[in-house]
Amino acid sequence: MMARYAAELDEKDRRILLALETNGRQSAAEIGKKVRLSKEVVNYRIKKYLSSGIITKFFIIPNFDKLGFTTYRIYLQFLATTSKKEKEIIDYILEKMPCQWLGICDGRWDVIARITASDIFEFNSMMNAFFEKHGEFIKQKEITIQLRHTWWPSTYGLTEEPPEKKPKHEVPRHAEVVKYDQKDLKILSEMIEDARMPTVEIAKRVGLSPHTVNHRIKRLINEGVITQIKSYFNREKLGYQHNQVFLRLVQEPTGVKRFISTLNEFPECFFVSSMVGAWDMQFGIDARDSIEFHKLFGKIKEGFPNVILDYESLIVYKEFAPNPFKHFIKSTE
Repeated sequence: MMARYAAELDEKDRRILLALETNGRQSAAEIGKKVRLSKEVVNYRIKKYLSSGIITKFFIIPNFDKLGFTTYRIYLQFLATTSKKEKEIIDYILEKMPCQWLGICDGRWDVIARITASDIFEFNSMMNAFFEKHGEFIKQKEITIQLRHTWWPSTYGLTEEPPEKKPKHEVPRHAEVVKYDQKDLKILSEMIEDARMPTVEIAKRVGLSPHTVNHRIKRLINEGVITQIKSYFNREKLGYQHNQVFLRLVQEPTGVKRFISTLNEFPECFFVSSMVGAWDMQFGIDARDSIEFHKLFGKIKEGFPNVILDYESLIVYKEFAPNPFKHFIKSTE
């Protein structure tokens, strides 16, 4: 299934983009060997993707559970706001709160955001401060606690045979926290801003040797703190829209497990989140338009009439990927 924009990409472009999506830290030389181009040409094309907006950034996807953090999702519907006030609210979340991701939506909710906190008391304090400043402009809110968020490489029509989705999504029974220090947080902070930053530059910024930085990055990957190193594609440039579905499920373990297995294999599904609160699950589907989305979601619904209790959907038309780690890095160690 090729995206509308794919007509403007040649086969080499698609293979380079696929390589960057599955491992965004590969060198131009490594990618060049795979696509049979020189590293100079690969670098030129990567710069073209960035300048044209096809790729907005390279970043890592961390597993915050491994660091002892909890992720809360907030869903906001505005009341009697102006575009200026809405921007103020969004800027507050992006700048004042440890936000992992924020989406501006078309549907019941105007904004969805994933917020990082050390514990529920810290999160409650953040939300109290937020509502003290902007509460009069919020008509409705919901909050969920994230159990596991699995985000897969998005192929967006880059290949006829989508690669196997790894890791598989599953609902964890507990969180295994790894040992880490402020240097690790600084490395993660740099890589969530620019995952292709040279090791020498990361080392300079965090105050370690390049060898030590390489060792720490490998350890963070092996311990499951860094789950992916990927590109952030501009869906509109590639002819897709970002659709999200929220579900309440019948609490029948076998049916829920079968439902998750289906999403694990569904090519157009690019993330799944299991959570506690207003919904039991949330997932994303890339589609060319609303008609295709309803067809794709229809395929999913058909197989699970006795599992899906209730659902709603919306379109995310603008996304932000800020850096939550900067809120947890101490100024002095």
